[in-house]
Amino acid sequence: MLLTVALLAVSAALIFVTPRLLRMRPWAVRHPRLSLFLWFALFCAGCLSAVGSVVSAVVGGLEVGHATDAVTAVVLTVTAWLGLGAVGCTLALLINSGEPIMDAARVQRRDVLPHGSHLDERRSLTLARIPSDDVVACSLPGREPTIIIPTRLESELTPAQLQAVIAHEFAHLEGRHHLLKRIAAVNAACLPRRLRVGREFLRAVTLLLELAADDAAARQAGAVHLANALARIGELVGDPTMVMRAERLTTRSWPAARRCEVPSAIRIRTL
Repeated sequence: MLLTVALLAVSAALIFVTPRLLRMRPWAVRHPRLSLFLWFALFCAGCLSAVGSVVSAVVGGLEVGHATDAVTAVVLTVTAWLGLGAVGCTLALLINSGEPIMDAARVQRRDVLPHGSHLDERRSLTLARIPSDDVVACSLPGREPTIIIPTRLESELTPAQLQAVIAHEFAHLEGRHHLLKRIAAVNAACLPRRLRVGREFLRAVTLLLELAADDAAARQAGAVHLANALARIGELVGDPTMVMRAERLTTRSWPAARRCEVPSAIRIRTL
C-alpha cells in the first residue's frame, strides 16, 4: 500500500512538476539534445512509476488471502480494483486521444506529393521537388522517407543554403524526431486542457527538436549557410522564430563551411 502511494507521488512529481523546472532556459537552447534527453528521461521515469504503482496495487490485491484482519483485506481488494480500473481508463484515454494523431502520422508519400513532382530516389530516402509556392521544406518518415522541397524555396535560396535546409530535414529523419513529437502530442491530448503541463511539454519538445536539427545541419552543411537560409525563410513567411534560430547559430563556434561534409544520401545533384 505504501509502495503504491509512493510510486504515485513520484509519478505525479515527474510528469507534472519537472516540466515546470525544465523550462526553456538559456542552457536548454544552447544544448537542445541534452535538454531533450532530460525531458524524455524524466517523462519516461514518471510513466514507469505510474505503471509500477498499478502493478503494486494489483499484487497487493493478490495478497488478500494473507491479510491478518478484515480491514487490511478490504483495503487491499479495493486498491487492486482501483488499480485495474486506472489501467482500463488510461488505455481508453490513450486510444481515444491518440488515435487521430496516429492516423495523421500514417500519411503515405503518394497522398501528399502533387502531380508533376520530381523524385530523386536515393539509397535511404527520396528528395522530392514539388511545384509549390510554399517556402518551407518538410520531411516525411515511414517506409518511404522523403524530404519535400517546394520549387519556390529552391528558387529563393542559393544551392548551399538549400543544401543546409535539406540537411536540417535529414536530421529530423535520422533522429526519429517525428516519433518524439508524436509522443509529446499524445501526452498533451490525453491530459485535461486546463492543465498547461501537456501543452508546455509539446511546445518545448517541438522547439528543441528544431534546434537539435539546426545543430546537426550546421555541422554537416555549414552554420553560415543554414543561418542565411533560416533568415531568408523567416523573412518570406514572416516568422520571427526562424530569425531567432538564425541568430542563435551566430552565437556559437562552428567548423568552417568548406570543412563540412554533407552525407552522400542528401547531397544535391540535380533535383
